[in-house]
Amino acid sequence: MTKAEPFLLAHPEQVKKRVSELSRRSDDVKSRLAPILKKLWHPNRELAVIRDLNIFQNLKSRFPNFLEVIELFESNAIGLSKLGLPFELTPILLQGDPGLGKTFFVSELAKVLGLPFCEISMATMTASFALSGGSLQWSEGSIGFIAKSLANSKFANPIILIDEIDKCNVDSRYDPINTLYSLLEPHSAKRFKDEALEVELDASRVVWIATANDINKIPDPILSRMRVIDIKQPNVQQMKDVVNSIYSNFRASKPYGELLAPNIEESVIDLLSVRSPREVRMLIDTGCLNAIRENRKLLQPSDIPVTRKDNRRVGFY
Repeated sequence: MTKAEPFLLAHPEQVKKRVSELSRRSDDVKSRLAPILKKLWHPNRELAVIRDLNIFQNLKSRFPNFLEVIELFESNAIGLSKLGLPFELTPILLQGDPGLGKTFFVSELAKVLGLPFCEISMATMTASFALSGGSLQWSEGSIGFIAKSLANSKFANPIILIDEIDKCNVDSRYDPINTLYSLLEPHSAKRFKDEALEVELDASRVVWIATANDINKIPDPILSRMRVIDIKQPNVQQMKDVVNSIYSNFRASKPYGELLAPNIEESVIDLLSVRSPREVRMLIDTGCLNAIRENRKLLQPSDIPVTRKDNRRVGFY
């Protein structure tokens, strides 16, 4: 990845005016806004260009059931890189059963692309101000997730994950989804204004990804702004690649990973390949610790804990 031309995230005069206004406000208000305004005092950001197109091959082997998503990113990267243009993508929604690793995939995708990754779960959100900020007229008013993410990002085209968008279930007057109507449209996203910050930010280059289990719970106007991609359960053969990938990631990410053999035995792969990716991550975590406790480098079937699902398959085909 290389950097492209500078991008103006906010207008400098607006930032200076807001800082000047704060000089007359209480110390409490200043403390809530100062860290982000300090980040925006120099509002220039970079736009990332994806140059290395070989990065997608590894993703395809690690996440075989996300092939359609990966190829979409790859096609965009190829076309834009030929013109030397920054990476961009229309908003997408990943729909699929729980446990498929949608959230983990997006975080790994951002890592491979070299893009900043920001994540917020709609399942834990109670009102729109969590995304778009709350007015300082309220004692708890503060800057929202979107403005903080953009201000803290090195690039103006980060990946922002709206996780479990179908789980949002609050009073319609404060529905966080309302904020997304303008953010998912580039022309209106150019003038995004956080209620506490009161400075227009250009969020038009954000790469938006949402996840859901049930799109029937998502408003049609939101669906019309996103490309919906169905994520299927990987079949047993694909799961063998997934198991190997999860094991390799475990070894690389844990300080005690070096105590384990670089490869996982076929008998263990067979045992895990009928489980969901989320289950595999939990079982490998526990199984590896069991092997280390027994002073073994190789993971054995007996290291894998027994669960209540062991006597039934989980819907693989």
